[in-house]
Amino acid sequence: MAMKKTIGAIVASFILLSVGGYLIHNIWLAQDYQQHSGLWRAQEAMLHRLPYVYIANLIFSIAAVFIYVRGVETKPWMGQGIRFGILLALVTVIPNSLVQYFVYPLPYRLVLKWMIGGSLLTIVVGLGIAAICQPKQQSS
Repeated sequence: MAMKKTIGAIVASFILLSVGGYLIHNIWLAQDYQQHSGLWRAQEAMLHRLPYVYIANLIFSIAAVFIYVRGVETKPWMGQGIRFGILLALVTVIPNSLVQYFVYPLPYRLVLKWMIGGSLLTIVVGLGIAAICQPKQQSS
């Protein structure tokens, strides 16, 4: 796999995660978070720690791309991307959400929304990575 494709996939994944996270948490779930504001840090405190979200997104992007390129097959990229995104959700979003539900006094509907939104986002990320990291077609 060319380094140019790998870096491109990492950058695309990072952007998708950052934009998708914003849409999920700052737009779709904003009202849910306001209803349960006693559970969260003050917004100023969260904004002060925002770089950690970007560091987490970068680490996730690097790991996801390197895992994908190690297992990519010469099959249609779309199916591989969807499968990879579902697997990412099954090893990250869903277990993490369930643990958070166990640890913190979170409403189950919020946790369910985390699982749905996060899973859809990992599928989009999987598709992005697969689209960029397509292996060259073998000539017959």
